[in-house]
Amino acid sequence: MIKTSKGLVVKGLVIGVTMAFPLMAQASIGGAGMVNGRHDFAVRAMFLTAQTFTSPGGTAGTVNQVGLCTYCHTPHHAQNTRLLWNRAPATQAYTWDEATTAGGTAYPTIQPTYKGPSVKCLSCHDGSVSIGDVGAYFQRPRWGAATLNTFKVGDQDTSAKVSNKIGAGGNMAGNHPIGVPYPYANAYNVYNGIGIGAQVVKEEYVASPILSVPLGNGVKLYNDTGSSITAGAVANLTGIECSSCHDVHNKSSNEDIMLRGKLNGSTQADGYICKQCHNK
Repeated sequence: MIKTSKGLVVKGLVIGVTMAFPLMAQASIGGAGMVNGRHDFAVRAMFLTAQTFTSPGGTAGTVNQVGLCTYCHTPHHAQNTRLLWNRAPATQAYTWDEATTAGGTAYPTIQPTYKGPSVKCLSCHDGSVSIGDVGAYFQRPRWGAATLNTFKVGDQDTSAKVSNKIGAGGNMAGNHPIGVPYPYANAYNVYNGIGIGAQVVKEEYVASPILSVPLGNGVKLYNDTGSSITAGAVANLTGIECSSCHDVHNKSSNEDIMLRGKLNGSTQADGYICKQCHNK
């Protein structure tokens, strides 16, 4: 037994060590996780159809369980290191049916090379890609696994669930704009190469919606440096994405569609999602 400044060492073991670690900043606040939520495909058997696989050891079996994170992320053989993304890149552009909003802000074209997170959401939710179409599964390549249907709504119902299809065929008509600037701090902002229209009335928007957190996780804003788009509001560079209103990693506790607010209500204080940004 040897006494050291870090404790007592007995045959190579350190005993009685007290260490302090700094608190790590959280990326987001609140939320109930993914288990049993809309993105938990490990337990949502309604999304599965019979499909055989062969394990690396050569044992044949039937897919009846999946990993909670597997259909978007993989620790090995990912498409890129950032996010360890396990899905094929988007192949089409997404456009709206109008040139500008009522306030004069231009609608964007979301290209496959778009740096914002919304293009990843659309890679599933435009209705053209199956959940099962991932790069690696069970340590094997698994492209083209279209038998796992994104839009099944029940064990006996194989029809597409329209509410989950956003931007089918690249057409974003009738959907809330994304990849556009937000008048953060009631000021002119540029995002995704687009400036706020001259007719935007500043008083019609909440200056800092990210600070309004009636339900615990709040609206999420993004900033565009020109070379990358990252989370967080930055003066004059702020915009919105799909995940500004939806929290994809939290259980769908709000209206069952993973909202950061609620579909019902009439005030910001009661959590009504539209009022978190729109000051009407």
